Amino acid sequence: MTACNQKNKETFSTPQSLNDGWKISSPDKLGFNQQQFESLINNVSNKNSKLNSLVIARHDKLIVDKYFNGYSPDSIQKIWSITKVITGTTIGIAADKGLLSEKDSIYKYLTDYIPVENSSIGKITIEHLITMTSGFEWIELGGPQSAGFQLAYSNDWIAFTLNQPHTNIPGTTFNYSTGNTMLLAPIIKKATNLQADEFTKDNLFRPLGITDFEWDKQSEFWIKTQSGELPGAKRPDNIDYKKPFADLSNTGSGLRMKPRDLCKIGQLYLNKGKWNGKQIVSEKWINESIQSHFGNSNYGYHWRLMNINQKPCYYATGFGLQRIFVFPTFDLVVVMTQQHYETMPQGEKWTNQFLTKLLETIEK
Repeated sequence: MTACNQKNKETFSTPQSLNDGWKISSPDKLGFNQQQFESLINNVSNKNSKLNSLVIARHDKLIVDKYFNGYSPDSIQKIWSITKVITGTTIGIAADKGLLSEKDSIYKYLTDYIPVENSSIGKITIEHLITMTSGFEWIELGGPQSAGFQLAYSNDWIAFTLNQPHTNIPGTTFNYSTGNTMLLAPIIKKATNLQADEFTKDNLFRPLGITDFEWDKQSEFWIKTQSGELPGAKRPDNIDYKKPFADLSNTGSGLRMKPRDLCKIGQLYLNKGKWNGKQIVSEKWINESIQSHFGNSNYGYHWRLMNINQKPCYYATGFGLQRIFVFPTFDLVVVMTQQHYETMPQGEKWTNQFLTKLLETIEK
């Protein structure tokens, strides 16, 4: 969908009750200055025409659920690299069940791809993948010659990633790479005997009441990518994908979800792994996910770490400015889906300004 003119004036209303597990409330009951809050929310689309949805929850209750540009609460939207946080959560659940450990060498699960156990690649652990410290030489966004670009045109993304030069000792250098997260797909398959989408559906989505989603296979990347979602990229005529690679879930960027359900992911982390009183992923995994590792103060287990208004925040991010923000100090979750595919700097500026103003409306 493309951006269209928004209404000049919006009227604030509380979210619909959709029997999806969310309790509904209003800003004044949850500590916001009602007048300031409504003014901010009512004008949000006038300031950002590329905003597709805005969902806000505080104290386990939904208070904003707004949609623009033709989207609705039923719309399943592409979340790009927020998929990585879902994948990381899936790894945590598998670890809780004793099916794997983040300290395991990836060689334990990738024997079909890695021929020599004592190679430098064999020293990479699952934890190195989810903290982006695997040691592979990688440029994520750098034009046609970059690894992140070429990955999409290869016929086996696992082999492509493993064949990149391994130039750093694992755990010593942060280098963001979608290839790292793609490697988790065969690891999950080997450890659980299920594809990542199936294991996640049974062990994360179902307990959260998430029923409507789509999770592409890695080999479906070009088939499922819509016009405008990847500006400047030339769609290949045909790629003969290798088996069994073709059946692997796209654990790096392949999910489409409803924004209300994305908000559940943020709430799950805010509640230390619980949803409506039920422990879905361990508190230990949650705590590890939202703290720094290997000396990198800005990245946890696929979550980015930052401060806004000198208050701690962790967030999941996807191309085009898809976001899940979690503010532990305020018991607050904010979800945005956007289409800033070619206007990322402007979108980032607006997003930060909006969050600053939002926090200023909190009175208690």
